[in-house]
Amino acid sequence: MNNTQSLRERLSKNPGVVLEGLAASAALPMNEVIECLPAAMWQRLAGEKMAELLLEMASWGDVTVIMHSSDVIMEFTGPIPAGEFSHGFFNLPGPTGLHGHLRVGNCGAIYAVERPFMGRDTASVLFTNHEGGVMFKVFLGRDSKGEISGSQLEALHRFFASDAATFG
Repeated sequence: MNNTQSLRERLSKNPGVVLEGLAASAALPMNEVIECLPAAMWQRLAGEKMAELLLEMASWGDVTVIMHSSDVIMEFTGPIPAGEFSHGFFNLPGPTGLHGHLRVGNCGAIYAVERPFMGRDTASVLFTNHEGGVMFKVFLGRDSKGEISGSQLEALHRFFASDAATFG
């Protein structure tokens, strides 16, 4: 049995594991691990939709942006600022809160992932580079009851449905 077959079986039984850990132990890029999740849990768009999706997300309100490396898991909760192209980057402006400079041309694919994690339903967007590594993730916000924001989830579904998304 190859790595991906084994991962598919494992993730069908327990999709709520830390995917980065699985990717490292299986020596696979994250995009391959994501695509081993049960088919109903993920969708993929082409990476060239990155700036368009980030502009859409700027209207969603508070989300949690996560950068996960072997050394740190960094999280920011708040709104994504409306970005703009300048000097070869897609810039997220602002003196405080989330801001930075993104090389959107490095985005190979965008995944919408809905799966249980730590006992809760989650919905996230994972931006992957051309090598299959995760650039960063955006988790949808939660309402006062701790449930995924319904309006954000609808907006995510609408965005992925409006384009040629590949379904798991």
